[in-house]
Amino acid sequence: MFEGDFYRTIAFTLTEEGYTAEVELRADHLVYQGHFPAQPVVPGVCTMRVVRELTARAVGCAIWFDTIREAKFVSALIPCEGLRIVVEATLSEQTLRAVVRRGDEAVLKLRATWERDE
Repeated sequence: MFEGDFYRTIAFTLTEEGYTAEVELRADHLVYQGHFPAQPVVPGVCTMRVVRELTARAVGCAIWFDTIREAKFVSALIPCEGLRIVVEATLSEQTLRAVVRRGDEAVLKLRATWERDE
């Protein structure tokens, strides 16, 4: 799990449609030494993993993404102290639609199907 290592959850709310979560990303994580040392950027795959872990929390079991239908990275996340993102997700059946925002700015738009990780 990335939670506690890469990020910490500030708030998590289940809604009728899915969930909303606010998380704070660690600015000193080792991943930034390789992505990229001179100008670190939060790797897109790490942002997607945060969404996957939050979705697992919402549905109550470990999951994996079966099909990524859309993963549109709208802007880069630059790691800094106190960097917070908000994930707003809609869940129906085994389909996820999520938007990750930094403030009012969308960072990632994701549409995926998921399966239980058994």
